[in-house]
Amino acid sequence: MTMPERRSALIVGAGINGLCTARELVLRGWQVTVVERGPLPNPEAASWDHHRLIRSHYAGSPGLAARMPEASAAWDRLFTDLDARPYVPCGVFSLSREPGDWTDRARAAFAETGLPHRVVASEDLSTELPMVEPAGVRYALMTEDGGALLSDRIIEGLVHWLEARGVTLLANRPVTTVDAETARVETPDGPLQADHLIVAAGVGLPALAPWFRRETHARRVAVVYADPPEDVRAAWDGAPAWVDLGGEDDLWGIPPVAGHPLKLGYGLHTRPGDPESERTATPDDTAAVLAAYQERFRGAERFTPVRTVANFYLMAPHEEFVLRAEGRTLWLSADSGHGFKFGALTGQDVADALEGDPEAVAARMRGAPLSTARASG
Repeated sequence: MTMPERRSALIVGAGINGLCTARELVLRGWQVTVVERGPLPNPEAASWDHHRLIRSHYAGSPGLAARMPEASAAWDRLFTDLDARPYVPCGVFSLSREPGDWTDRARAAFAETGLPHRVVASEDLSTELPMVEPAGVRYALMTEDGGALLSDRIIEGLVHWLEARGVTLLANRPVTTVDAETARVETPDGPLQADHLIVAAGVGLPALAPWFRRETHARRVAVVYADPPEDVRAAWDGAPAWVDLGGEDDLWGIPPVAGHPLKLGYGLHTRPGDPESERTATPDDTAAVLAAYQERFRGAERFTPVRTVANFYLMAPHEEFVLRAEGRTLWLSADSGHGFKFGALTGQDVADALEGDPEAVAARMRGAPLSTARASG
């Protein structure tokens, strides 16, 4: 009796979405090849850093908030496969300063979805969040779930897991052209082809497809790792991550966890940029991020910068996730600055799209409109 041939998939891009898609397809019996323009892991990938924020706070997007339990369950399954749990569930908070602000809208999304959360009154901030400067804060919106996904360990674990299961991983092999109808790509070392093609090339997508060249752009983000001064260091023991500190600054970050310093993000300091020439962080980056935290955390004026990192992510219209079917190809951009937290679930979504209805999967990946989403993790 002749056994049916395994379906084959070629994945362009070895960031979190490409690797999670590869894992899911392996689990479903596919033969998988992954091709990456740089080394594996690639330190220039949007997925690469010490950690990424996972949070259920989504202002104006109850559809994405509602997917977070599913995303967490997908991570649990992935961690079981990796036989490791590179995740620090420190919880997450945001701060409200004015009626109708981002945290107020996130609170409404929690109420709509029924996801667990709690509200901390301003008079209780010094007990619950002793590192926060409480002046002007109406309340804090907190979740016990969420925290820091240790992204570099996750990426490394996925690479080892895929290698151990016979997945072909081709590093330093940039894709130059894509034939979506035939699921074939060209590289400097020759063509590659499979039954189906998934292009998850991150900031490389605009060079490969007219739609992405027209509708998306690479966005530069700088984060600062810093140490708090000694006299407030105890206030950070067991502290949660944060996704918004009120106002219009879009401040987000991760407390000292897993041996790493504070991670300070500043959404207003992101901008369109060139991934080929603007990856070096500058003193101006460091100064801008640190200045944004003045009077937000106790002792912020005395934070000591350890290092500043600049990286890029692909911004899509309305900050949505994009899944487009063309011929035998799926084009994927599940990023817009908030995609890593969905990585394990995105792998399942893409596999479902290959085996089912891509349009239906694309709709569920988008959730509700993201006009008020934050680029934070």
